Amino acid sequence: MSETNKIEAEANPKTDPLDASTPVSYDNEEVVWEGSPSQIVNLGGFIFWGLVFAAAGVGLVLWNAGLKEQYTPLIDQVVRYSIYGLLIVGVLNVLMSYLTVKCERTVITRNKIKEAKGITSIFRQELFCEMSEVSNIKSPPAGLMGLFGLSTLVLETKDADQPIIRIRAIRNRDELVQKILPIWRKLKMDRKGYFGD
Repeated sequence: MSETNKIEAEANPKTDPLDASTPVSYDNEEVVWEGSPSQIVNLGGFIFWGLVFAAAGVGLVLWNAGLKEQYTPLIDQVVRYSIYGLLIVGVLNVLMSYLTVKCERTVITRNKIKEAKGITSIFRQELFCEMSEVSNIKSPPAGLMGLFGLSTLVLETKDADQPIIRIRAIRNRDELVQKILPIWRKLKMDRKGYFGD
C-alpha cells in the first residue's frame, strides 16, 4: 500500500455496520438479518392431510370396485361428493398453510424489526418494532424442530402491537442472537442515557 493510501485509510476508517462499537444512528436501516420460517412448521398438517388423501383415494377405489353396488344411486352420489369435497378442502388447506408460511417474513435492521404476514396485499399486515423496545431475548428449546436443525427465537418487547415477536423455524439461531445482542445492548444503553428508563 502506498503512503497516500495509508493516510486515506487512517483518515477514513471503515466501520462494520454490525459492530456494536459503531456509533448509534437512528436512521441506519442496514439489514442485519432477514428470513422466513421453514415449511417444517407445516409438517404435522402435511402428514395429516397426506393420510386423509390416501384414505380417501383407497375408499374411492374400493367404492368403485363394487361397494357401491349394494347402495342406491343417491347414496352413491352422496359418498362420491363427500370424498371429492374432502379432497378439495384438503388441497385448499395444504395450499393455504404453505402460502401463509411462504409469505411470512421478518427483517431485522440495526434499528427496527419488521414482521410481514399475509398472502395477498389485501390481507398483508406489516408491523414495525424499534430494536430499543425489545425487553428480552429468549431461545426456547427447539423440540422436534431440532431434528431438522431448526429453532425459534422469541423477542419480548414493550411495543403494544407486538408484545411477542416469534422468529420461528430458522437455522443458525445462535448466530442471529450473536448478531443482534450487541446492537440491542448498545441501543438500550443509549436509550437509557436519553430517557433514563
